Amino acid sequence: MMANRQQKNGWILKVNLASQPRRNRRLYRLLVFGLTILMVAIMTGLVIINLESIFEFQKLNQSNKVLKEKKENLTLENRQLSQEVSNLRRRYQLPVDEINSILERKSFSWVLFFSRLEEALPARSYLTTLTPSSSSSGREFRMKLTLSSRGELGKLLENLKSQGFEGIRVLTESFQENNFQVEMLLKDATVD
Repeated sequence: MMANRQQKNGWILKVNLASQPRRNRRLYRLLVFGLTILMVAIMTGLVIINLESIFEFQKLNQSNKVLKEKKENLTLENRQLSQEVSNLRRRYQLPVDEINSILERKSFSWVLFFSRLEEALPARSYLTTLTPSSSSSGREFRMKLTLSSRGELGKLLENLKSQGFEGIRVLTESFQENNFQVEMLLKDATVD
């Protein structure tokens, strides 16, 4: 190596006049190339992780929307069912309260009532529906009966009177499926 000394303003400067400056150029290139590849690999990994996170976020967002829709549907259905329950409660509250008050007072024996009704029914006839409703002079019942013929209706009316039922009114008569059906109102005078 040759170095040339030059002087300027009292300073001595050494100038390198070597024929091959930077002999370690390959090592520097290798380090720069290696760091570049490492940076590209790290960046690629980060991009892939970010893309996976974005796809997972989209899937979670979609499932969140589905859950919100289900929640809204369930809330709407719950509201509708609550409304139906409150409507049914309002509709049946008065008859239920009446029957409950009678049962609490124990002034009405359903066993005795059905026993008397069964004795009044002619053979091969049966009760289809029974709906109690209150009246001022005792308990009033609306019922549908199925009889084997129209001739049994007179016998039924006599038997009901003999069992202590009063205010008997026949509302409708019909003949369906080889049976005679009667809808009637009657009062049980034994109820206070």
